[in-house]
Amino acid sequence: IEAGGEIVAGKSVLVTAPTGSGKTAVGEMALRLAFESGLNSIYTTPLKALSNQKFGELRKIFGPENVGLSTGDMSINRGARITVMTTEVYRNMAWRSSGGGSTADAHDDDDDDDNGSSGTTRN
Repeated sequence: IEAGGEIVAGKSVLVTAPTGSGKTAVGEMALRLAFESGLNSIYTTPLKALSNQKFGELRKIFGPENVGLSTGDMSINRGARITVMTTEVYRNMAWRSSGGGSTADAHDDDDDDDNGSSGTTRN
């Protein structure tokens, strides 16, 4: 809840909390605010399978024309307002460019739907 207020205020946040506490909701809130402000966003996950899953979910929320996917071996809807990508692809891209904002949803390998930390930055 506190993180949501910080995001609305335009501040960067890092959320580390237990499973089921709403980390993903914070990330999606940041995506919504950026989208409504006309900004492009990047949503990262550590695994291709998770990127594919989040790609499908975000297409339902924001519309298929607004969400792209980049996993290294696959690129769908390049240039979309929101791009879901693996952290590896993001890291490689970050070395080549600068600026912008991002949301990361990190999960461990125990098959929980919402585990790890979610962070967002706005510049």
